[in-house]
Order: sequence, then C-alpha cells, then structure tokens
Amino acid sequence: MTQTTQYAYYMQADQRPSIKEPIELSPLVGDWINTKSDTKYLVRVVLTEQDGHLTFQGYGANEPNPIDWGKIEAVPYAAGTSLIAAGFHAFYKLDGVETHLVANQKLGILVIQSYTRYVDGSGRTDHFAREFYHR
Repeated sequence: MTQTTQYAYYMQADQRPSIKEPIELSPLVGDWINTKSDTKYLVRVVLTEQDGHLTFQGYGANEPNPIDWGKIEAVPYAAGTSLIAAGFHAFYKLDGVETHLVANQKLGILVIQSYTRYVDGSGRTDHFAREFYHR
C-alpha cells in the first residue's frame, strides 16, 4: 500500500476579514416539515436560536409517533459575504448510528442531506439521502 500526502489549498473565500457580528439565524429558525409524507428519514425538524446558537431537533419517521432524536447544536454558515445564515451542519451519534446533516435554505425551502453510517457491526449499508422541508 502506498502512502498519499494531502495538501491544503485555499480559495479567495478563505481571505474573508474577521467580523465580530454574529450570523443572523432567523432564515433557518422554525418548525420544518418534510414535503414527502411517506419519508423513511426525518419527518420534521425544529431549528431554534438559544443564546446566539443554532439548535437542531430531528424527528425520525415512525408511525404513528415520530422518534425524537433529541436537541443538538448545529453550526450555521453564511452565504457569500453576507452575515445571514443560509445553511448549517449538525451531527448525531445514536446507538451505533452516526448521521451527518448538511443543509441549505433558499426561497423558503430547507434542503437537508443526511449521510448515515452504521458503526454497530450490523453490516448494514451506509447511505445518503436528500429531502426537502417547508415551514
């Protein structure tokens, strides 16, 4: 096996000046419902602002009662040079299942990509999903 070396490359966005102003989280905050009523993933997500931080609470598909994944901190990201939140990422580690959530919001639609990995030895296939949410 050969060893590879990784190098860090940068782009102009990395040269942004430091600003002490917080990112405006209001475009993300709210109760979001999956547009796909028969989803097998998250049926609902609730994003809130607490003490200047973005929190994420997911509800997994399960009839008749969705499964509450619990509340975690999400990392918001601004788009371009604005200070308005346009997306976030969050991470859940639940009983041998790790799920990375990466999202962006535009025109009132929240798009969440989930990357799920099974670390419980079950042999289940890791998977990706992308779903759309509205308030």
